[in-house]
Parts: sequence; C-alpha cells; structure tokens
Amino acid sequence: MEPGLLIPIIAIIMTFGTPIAIVAIISINKARNNAELQKTLRMSIEKGQPLPPEFVESMARTVPKAKNPMNDIRGGLILIAVALGLLVASYIDNGFGIHNISGFAAIPGLIGVALLILGIIGLNRKAD
Repeated sequence: MEPGLLIPIIAIIMTFGTPIAIVAIISINKARNNAELQKTLRMSIEKGQPLPPEFVESMARTVPKAKNPMNDIRGGLILIAVALGLLVASYIDNGFGIHNISGFAAIPGLIGVALLILGIIGLNRKAD
C-alpha cells in the first residue's frame, strides 16, 4: 500500500471514528454506573436497610423528563438559524447565488423546518 493513500484512509477513520468512540465511552460509563447503583440498591433492600430520603430524591431526578413539543420548536429554530448563518457566510464569501455552502445549508435548514412542524403539531395535540 502506498504511503500517500494511507493518510486519507486514516483521516476518514479518525473523522468518523472519534465521535462514535466518544458516544460509546459515554454510554458504557452510564451503563456501568447504572448497574453499580442497581447492585447497591438490591443489596440494601436484601439486608432490610431503609433507603434514605435523599437517595430516593436523587433517583427521581435522574428519571428522564417527558418529551416536550417546545424542545422540537427550539431545536428547529436553532437549525434554521444555523442554515441562515451558512447562507450569510456563502453570500459574504461569494456574493448571492447557489454555491457549495448554500447546498449544505439546506440540510440543517430542512431538518429545522421538519422539527418546527413536529413541534407545532405536538403543541396542537397537547392543546386538544
């Protein structure tokens, strides 16, 4: 294998592998902490020890909150703002027209529009 071909392959692997590795490490640590907590909880229940109120409160805080349609609207507006920022950067750099950055701006922009629509639908269903 040629040395000049090895550098782009390693760059691609690092570009896509680093975020995957970060997410995997976080997930493994969460699972390990959760298993340790359950083991401790199980042992204290088997021994008949009462659970401290602070522990019960901390368990209630770790329960994920229900999905709120306002989160979709907020995320949609942020993505639309990112798309508009990319369009402004494209305009400043190249003048008005369809360029490479303009095409990439459509991706977060359309995802933002979809999230905005989902949030509005969720708010209307919640109101009913």
